[in-house]
Amino acid sequence: MPDKTPTTQVLYETCDTSNLKDIVTTTDIKLWKRNQNKLRDNIISQVETEGIALPHYHMTLVYYDKYDSTDTIIKQHRYIRNQIEEIFNPRYRNQSDKQSLFFFCERHKSYLTNTMGKKFYLFNQVTLNNEVKNTITNNVDYDYIDSEIRLGAYHSHILKSKIPDEILLHPNKKLKNLMRETIGFYDLPDGDISEAELNHYKIKLLEGVCRRSEIVGNGKCSIKITEASEDKYYDGYYGWKGLISYTTKRCYNPYMMIDTIDNANSSLSLLPVRKPIKDTIKRKVKPIDNEIKP
Repeated sequence: MPDKTPTTQVLYETCDTSNLKDIVTTTDIKLWKRNQNKLRDNIISQVETEGIALPHYHMTLVYYDKYDSTDTIIKQHRYIRNQIEEIFNPRYRNQSDKQSLFFFCERHKSYLTNTMGKKFYLFNQVTLNNEVKNTITNNVDYDYIDSEIRLGAYHSHILKSKIPDEILLHPNKKLKNLMRETIGFYDLPDGDISEAELNHYKIKLLEGVCRRSEIVGNGKCSIKITEASEDKYYDGYYGWKGLISYTTKRCYNPYMMIDTIDNANSSLSLLPVRKPIKDTIKRKVKPIDNEIKP
């Protein structure tokens, strides 16, 4: 009698660092999806219940060099975080109810490469032809013999809460310096400024902070900044929740969660290995009496 057909469909195989193959089944993928949605819902719930400032800006950073490890990137995340805190939130630094930041590391797409230097992207249309004639079967086959999988380099996603208008209307010294670098003047022009103009300046200033990082690329495509909108969604989540959903799209199992989430620099402790930054600081700076509070 023929063997019984397995009831669980096998979709593809993966290889871990020990070169042991794991069979990925539909059951595994369903479990991953449940874990992913549970992580997203936990983050959203904590943001809402703990009074964390809601994410509004989504910054995508691409680096000049290819980084196969997150060590250097996480250090740059801390540099960017410190810059943003000092410029946009100096009196309430590390208080996530005033300003929140979330950092994520994500790999570019993996690809196949061979000794001829050709590149073939996985799970996408093949960019270059690598067909050979099989002299035994007299068929044209695709040659994988001398190919190996190369993991894509890392890039970053950063979520930041809204910047109050008062921050730009009454800039501190460090913000004035950034304004001069980015938009060419220390203070905003006199007269009424539209909301669209203010939003444009805020995005340019955030881009200027990211440009200060020594590893961020110089091209226009190296930094992309968008704003949350209730009309936009990802994977069924709308608005700022959609930003959480998008930045956790690779968090489908515990290993990918650890690899993706920069828990050391995020305002909210997304993994149970540390306390939130706002709970670990030793001293908080209190605002002066005549300070304009955001």
